[in-house]
Amino acid sequence: MAFKRALWHSGLTYQQQCPLCRTNVQYTDYHLDFRPWFPDGFVYCPTCKKPLRHNEAYALNPDGTANRPQTVNPAPQQPQTAPAEGAKAFCTNCGKQYVPGTDHFCGGCGKKLD
Repeated sequence: MAFKRALWHSGLTYQQQCPLCRTNVQYTDYHLDFRPWFPDGFVYCPTCKKPLRHNEAYALNPDGTANRPQTVNPAPQQPQTAPAEGAKAFCTNCGKQYVPGTDHFCGGCGKKLD
């Protein structure tokens, strides 16, 4: 029993990097192979023969640049607030009390503090 993709093809070119040998693999959806455990399809790395999962995020634009969706409204950065004067905190490693912002290492165990 052979598994086949739908008869339509996008005509896009895809590129991904093999995590095992770091080879850049470029392919079209005509090269995709399908198995139940790879529902979106996969290709084999030409160097190490590792199966690579296909994802539409690997699509390239016609000029060869990555086709990444752009975020419409990125989340605003939250301003960092300074600790209140005289605030106290406790080391997560040993429980010794310290003053945030002034102490950089725990006086009890030497762990680096936030």
